[in-house]
Amino acid sequence: MLFRYRPRETWMPFSLPRNPTEQAGYNYQLQQRFESTRRAAPAAAPAPGDPIADLSNLAALHASGALTDAEFATAKSKLLAR
Repeated sequence: MLFRYRPRETWMPFSLPRNPTEQAGYNYQLQQRFESTRRAAPAAAPAPGDPIADLSNLAALHASGALTDAEFATAKSKLLAR
């Protein structure tokens, strides 16, 4: 029971918590400052493109050796599932 012998008035190195309205405003300001430091725009849903052109691009990457057989198969299955 270590806390039993603690002095009743303990020095706190921080201020008391804010009321809920002030805390919500503070959290919003922190979030806005964080968002302003982001370098990239948030990812948006990919625009539906021409699946034939996308498939030919994948085939070209596979033929050049940039994609392995397994990577090509997964990318092709994702493309065809759209």
